[in-house]
Amino acid sequence: AWWVALVGVGWGRLGGRAAPTVSAARAELLASASDVATLEWQAKEAAGASGYVVWSSSAQRGFMGFVGLRANDPATSQYQLWIFDRQRDQAFPVDGGVFDVSSTGEVVVPITAKLRVDDATLFAVTVERPGGVVVSKREHIAVLAPRG
Repeated sequence: AWWVALVGVGWGRLGGRAAPTVSAARAELLASASDVATLEWQAKEAAGASGYVVWSSSAQRGFMGFVGLRANDPATSQYQLWIFDRQRDQAFPVDGGVFDVSSTGEVVVPITAKLRVDDATLFAVTVERPGGVVVSKREHIAVLAPRG
């Protein structure tokens, strides 16, 4: 995915303008949105993994950071984010996008929610088939980040 290439690259040139890194975009969100929630990942199947989620309902934007999350082979499996919204049926969380991890160092990933999320109560990352799934069986939960 295009955003993976941005991680750790620094400032690149895009159309004559400086393109911010994912980390810089995260910092901008933290500085500009008044309702940003910051949550910590709790390792489930991904023993030793840690990190954070930052999410703004007003901006409908967020980022995930990971350290120690095992690298995946995109041909075999991908990570997929699920966002549980208090306003929706908990059996059907919002798809937050699929992503890959190429190292156990710090990885910052933008959240790409497929539907509006008004009151996020839980973020979960599962391991799914390449391309992700529409509804997860939640058999392989890597990390969770509950709110409050």
